[in-house]
Amino acid sequence: MTFPLSSSDQAYLTALAAGNERAFEALFTRFYGGLLRYAKSILRYPTDAADDAVAEVFCALWASRAQLTVAGSLAAYLYTAVKHRCLDKLREQRRSLLEVAEELPHTQPEAAYQQPDQLLAYQELTAQVAHLIDQLPARTRQVFQLHRDGGLTYEELAELLGISLNSVKTHMFRALRFLKTALYASGVQ
Repeated sequence: MTFPLSSSDQAYLTALAAGNERAFEALFTRFYGGLLRYAKSILRYPTDAADDAVAEVFCALWASRAQLTVAGSLAAYLYTAVKHRCLDKLREQRRSLLEVAEELPHTQPEAAYQQPDQLLAYQELTAQVAHLIDQLPARTRQVFQLHRDGGLTYEELAELLGISLNSVKTHMFRALRFLKTALYASGVQ
């Protein structure tokens, strides 16, 4: 549902398109506090990321002021822009965390201190889990690996795979139940 532009919003956008800095300052003053609170509800850490997201939206607003078209209300447009910018920042944070994780050794940190029999048991368990994951149905395995190895959220998986959020949850539940049952049956506690 889109709401029509109010006359004041239309006046601001017209003045903004003409390069009126006072109109921009008025929009900034009017919306900044609410947009920042909204951004902080999405980007809880680090707190300056929320400030950056809102600032980037206002910078983009000023940079594209001449060709800016707002179909609904100006507030809805700005809040949607902040939401998308925050989601971009979350993806950037996740990517940087995954890059750091990839640089870490792929063995257990304590592996250097373990006895050879403990290390062998760990390697066997890892191989057994990998074998069990390969036995999962194709779609369930795909959802499980994208979530666990790819770091995608359930919502991102649903959007990426074109399935409902409940389907993603069901696939994850079935995968975890299968793995737990199979590991318990093999004597792993």
